[in-house]
Amino acid sequence: MRKFYLLVVMFMVVNVISAQSFDESKLRIGGGLVYCSNVSNLGLQFNGVYQFTNEWEGAIGYSHIFENNNLSYNILEFDAHYIFHEQDSRLNFYGIGGLAFTFVKYDYPIYIKPGEDIIHTNYTNSTTKVGINLGVGCNYKLADNLNLASEFRYTSSDGSYVRLGASIQYMF
Repeated sequence: MRKFYLLVVMFMVVNVISAQSFDESKLRIGGGLVYCSNVSNLGLQFNGVYQFTNEWEGAIGYSHIFENNNLSYNILEFDAHYIFHEQDSRLNFYGIGGLAFTFVKYDYPIYIKPGEDIIHTNYTNSTTKVGINLGVGCNYKLADNLNLASEFRYTSSDGSYVRLGASIQYMF
């Protein structure tokens, strides 16, 4: 019987510890819209953020910029956020620094007219550019489990560009 009580107490302790770590979790995952200056078009972004300390966060993101003028981007990025100002428990501002992998796709139609027939084909060229992200962002807590994150970032690479985006993140 003593072992049974010990087992019940251990089970309760594990549940209390698990419940506390869930309530204190620093993970946010979400998605939203982004505008990219090089493509001059909107896209979708998906991101995850983990808060390591009160000042530092790590983020991973993926953006797909829709095709415009035969050009489209897919961007994979790994960033650090430094929270430099916290207005209150609902609002903070942070700086962004990180690495961006931009997968560029050019898709041009080609029309060939041999004799009387017109042949239509596409020429596709893809390349990957590595760049540095610099920017600023803002977190605004909409509800207990929802966060609005807006960001402005400059990616310095061969073919540098600016992005402005906003996403809704679920806070676990």
